[in-house]
Amino acid sequence: MEQIHTIEVQEQGFTETYTVHAEQNGDRWIGWIQKLPEVSCERKTKKELLKVLEIELHERLEVYKAEAEVWDKQFEEDAKAGKFERFAKEALADFRAGKCEEI
Repeated sequence: MEQIHTIEVQEQGFTETYTVHAEQNGDRWIGWIQKLPEVSCERKTKKELLKVLEIELHERLEVYKAEAEVWDKQFEEDAKAGKFERFAKEALADFRAGKCEEI
């Protein structure tokens, strides 16, 4: 009979707690992170599975962090270059014309 084990993993440097689903499948263990399904693996033991998942989670979060930093830098450069001025002018014109609703 298969059993699903749920384990909470708190990743250092990030404020989120991630849930690992680990399931025995015959003589092997499969596991994945619920919020990040791309973080998954299969190993011979549950202990090995959890260790690998924790490493993969950390690596994935570092990639997300690096991507966010690149995006933030690009956004700042675009703002300094005035690439959003048109949108600000359109928003003000819509507001002055009464086309905005309070949310």
